Amino acid sequence: MNRALTRIPVVSFAGVALLATACSSPQTGNPSPDPRTETTSTTTSAAAAKDPLAALKPCDLLTAAEIGSLGLTAPGSPEKLGGKELCEWKISGNGGLSAGAEKGVADLNLDKAASSSIDVGKYEAVLVKAPNGAASLCTVAIEVTDSSSLVVIANLTASSTDTAAACERATKAAELIAPKLP
Repeated sequence: MNRALTRIPVVSFAGVALLATACSSPQTGNPSPDPRTETTSTTTSAAAAKDPLAALKPCDLLTAAEIGSLGLTAPGSPEKLGGKELCEWKISGNGGLSAGAEKGVADLNLDKAASSSIDVGKYEAVLVKAPNGAASLCTVAIEVTDSSSLVVIANLTASSTDTAAACERATKAAELIAPKLP
């Protein structure tokens, strides 16, 4: 059983119990902090612990100098895909790069046949060369926690078959991004 799920009712129950006690007790003695504030801060901390990438702004992951070193157009363009925020950078006539937070690596629908494990900074990651036979693509999924990852996808023009160049772009970008992750 997921321990985080078992803690939620305890925190909620404790908050309700403290609130009920505060409302029924006579107001004598020293003032104490509002228990609702403590419960809210505990809930907020639990949410941040569950998804450390929740506040991530993908277009802030690469500096102007890093964008230039990758040959990308600065600045990136923020996009929404499936309710998730991502950033897209372009290279005139030669594809581009996108990056954004995702669910855990184990829960991603990655092409297992094209996948291999790599290290990116202090993180474990999965490199997917030419996912589903698309030679112009390469993906690096950096595992931040069991339930969150940062996915970097590099693409060349659709007619390209240079998977090595796409993977070089994806891994170089992932290495620049990794030190900025929690």
